[in-house]
Amino acid sequence: MGVIFGLFFAGGGFFILAETAVPTWQDWRDMQRWSQTSAVLLDVSGAKNETIAHYKYRFNGVSYDGDRVYVSLMKDNIGSYHSELYSKLRRQLDARQNVKIWVNPDAPDQAVIDRDMRWGFFAFMSIFCSVFILIGSLVIYASITRDKKSPRFKRPSLSVLRKEWQQKIQDPNFTTSFIEYRDFRLGELKQEAKKKEKVLDWHLHKGWESSAIRSKAKNNLFTGWLFAAIFIGTSWLVTVSAISEGLAEKDYWVLLLLLFPAAALFLLYRAVLITLEYLRFGTVIFEMDPYPGSIGGNIGGKIHVTRLSRDMISDVSSHLSVRLECVYSYMSGSGKERRRSERIRWAEEGRPLVEYVKKGVDLVFRFDVPSDLPESDVEQINDYHLWRLSVTADVQGVDLYRQYNIPVLKTAEQSRRVRHDISALVAERKQKKSDATKTSIAQGDFDLPGLLRSMQLERQGNNITMKFPMFRNKVITLFAGFFATAFGFVSYATIDSVESGFFGIMTVLFNLPFMIVALLASLAMIFFMFDNLRVDINPDSVTVLRRLLFFPTVRRHIETDEISHITVQRSGGTGQGVDKVEHFRLRLHNRRGKVVTIAEGLDGRDVATHFCNYLAQHLNVESR
Repeated sequence: MGVIFGLFFAGGGFFILAETAVPTWQDWRDMQRWSQTSAVLLDVSGAKNETIAHYKYRFNGVSYDGDRVYVSLMKDNIGSYHSELYSKLRRQLDARQNVKIWVNPDAPDQAVIDRDMRWGFFAFMSIFCSVFILIGSLVIYASITRDKKSPRFKRPSLSVLRKEWQQKIQDPNFTTSFIEYRDFRLGELKQEAKKKEKVLDWHLHKGWESSAIRSKAKNNLFTGWLFAAIFIGTSWLVTVSAISEGLAEKDYWVLLLLLFPAAALFLLYRAVLITLEYLRFGTVIFEMDPYPGSIGGNIGGKIHVTRLSRDMISDVSSHLSVRLECVYSYMSGSGKERRRSERIRWAEEGRPLVEYVKKGVDLVFRFDVPSDLPESDVEQINDYHLWRLSVTADVQGVDLYRQYNIPVLKTAEQSRRVRHDISALVAERKQKKSDATKTSIAQGDFDLPGLLRSMQLERQGNNITMKFPMFRNKVITLFAGFFATAFGFVSYATIDSVESGFFGIMTVLFNLPFMIVALLASLAMIFFMFDNLRVDINPDSVTVLRRLLFFPTVRRHIETDEISHITVQRSGGTGQGVDKVEHFRLRLHNRRGKVVTIAEGLDGRDVATHFCNYLAQHLNVESR
């Protein structure tokens, strides 16, 4: 089914490409050798998306009629091309001036008035078709290669995985979303299937031969310059001639192609930064203790930095951190757009202990690793799990930044020489922050970033008013607006240029996904922009009023003695790993089973839980 769906999309993209961009390119190339002559205009008409003209001309003593005006045979409303061309031809018709045309010497009945390529319009047609081709190719690739590396692996259904996940979320300490749990569980089952088929020696992985692990700095240095050189060369070749010719024709849409050299310059900038970092700090070795790292035990050791001095570390502006991540890595895209994507399963970060040695410093640390995480995949092909260690030193001048792909197995082994426990320090810091949050909320101090990001709270005596104003969801509104604008523009431009016949029907058909995305994104943008919520709590009742702009969408009035309990519910999250922020809402349940949201956009489980307990105590109901 996936292959059929992919063929539908990719085939549609190739079909539209073959009917639009390809013949336009071929016609433009052929017209460059056509002969110039003059013609008498008979009639000129037009609209915002096309220009129509009829003319007569003589070539080699023979008279001909012509009606082709420009290279492309499609209608479009991109830019001011048609309005300017129509005005120019209309003036020549009214003045009874001859117009310059180009005639095919091999077939004199073929002629055109404007033989120049509109590069901006050509780029738009090509990109539009490429989107369909890429989507279809991705679906086909994913369908064909799914579970290719695990032929004996039987993929469980989504319903089975959802039942497992629903059982686990009964545990209040389990905060994993269904998508994250699905990816983790499938990876775990695949790994178990691999172990049954073949026992792999983890020492065979390049770089894991000893406990002294090297970073990928050299590889990153080579790859960075290689990609920068390739991208600069290809982008310049593609864009320079197209932009110069497009600007000469006042076709300003061609400036969109500047995105390619801009990306090339960014890659060059990154390559320079990587080079400067490597030249300053040289080789940086991570000596593992234990070796390999242990799930259910410790991952730790020391990182020896020869060119990091006491003066650099002691500077008040310096910052040291070590981050450990369990990463699910997978391939996405297809063809030239194929790339590797990641989802972080677990992460912790903290400051290592600094030990000064004769040459440089040793950064010493260990992490306590939960026992339910996956091992490092030895082969690391297609979809796999890896463990990544990153060290950062923000010092004067060029900063240190290195990453290590390390072996981690389920051995439950502890570090023998390392005592500096980052995980214990992280847990202690989280507990102190949680206690401070609880104390602040209990004392009526609600000036907390995670609480007031989207809420305005007022308290007068026993009455509490919570306001969640419009425009509070800025990031998701901008995201939805971008999709609505981009897909809406593509849909409008395509539909507006559709002609009758089979090709027009196919164009509309393959444009439907863009129209649907544009519609849904527009509705989401309107909702997140104008949605607002007000909740009034007093000793006798709770009143909830949700509006879209000024129009009520939800109105509830619940007496206090009808309330059963209040629950905390996860509503989403932003970021990954140590930078991940989970968002929560509070839901009020009455004794008849009806539920209503009384707070939303609360950042962090501790903030949401303590605020839920505060409201439950204020209403004298149970919190869950």
